[in-house]
This record gives sequence, structure tokens and C-alpha cells, in this order.
Amino acid sequence: MFRNQSDQRNQGCYTRREVLAIVMLAPFLPFAFPSLAAASAPDEVALSYDAGRRTLEVKITHPSKAPQRHYIEKVEVSKNGSFVTQGEYKEQPAQATYSYTYTVDAAPGDTLEAKAICSILGSKTGKLTVR
Repeated sequence: MFRNQSDQRNQGCYTRREVLAIVMLAPFLPFAFPSLAAASAPDEVALSYDAGRRTLEVKITHPSKAPQRHYIEKVEVSKNGSFVTQGEYKEQPAQATYSYTYTVDAAPGDTLEAKAICSILGSKTGKLTVR
């Protein structure tokens, strides 16, 4: 119920043994969580817009050794800073670079952005000004 003064004095501090254990075990964490160690944000998100078809192609480079577990789970598309559409996915193609296409109404001068979000770690955004 009551703590003695030595408990209060050591509260929030680590012993040498605890610090040593943390330092010794930290390098082995990637082996304990291999999917996290191999996870990465997309390498590249490139956009191209076809005004005639009103389509935005989002070309994503995101290598994955396990595309059913480590994949781009969502692509969010915006125009001039406002949300337009999104795609949600449960896996990605086996190749490292692939594309998704979205219908977007855009005029010259509009700024289109697509944010590709990894299922495990990170995201990357591509940007394009329509000509």
C-alpha cells in the first residue's frame, strides 16, 4: 500500500542489469519480428494523367518478398488538397513495380497527389501538376 523511500528514489530508473539486457537483446529484435525487419515504405510513387480518358495512373515501386502480408494496403488520391478517391487492397502483385488507375476529373493547373500506404511500415506520396 505504501512505498518506502528507496522505492520512490528508484522509480523510473533502470538497474545496470536491465540496461545491459536491453543493449544485448536489441540487435536481435529483427530476428524476432522478421516481417517488420523486411518491411519498407514504397520506394517511388509516380503519377501520369490522361486528360482524354480522365484517368490518373499511379505507378508504385514497392518490393516485397511476401506480397500477401507486406503490401500497399491503401492509395489515397487528392486534387488541389481535397480528397477525391481511394483504393484499398489486401495484397500486391508479385513484381516490385505496378500501377493502379483511378478516374479523376482534372483541368490544367490542378495538382494531383497519390499517397501509397504500406501495410506494415511507412508511406510515400507522388505529386503531379496537370498540363
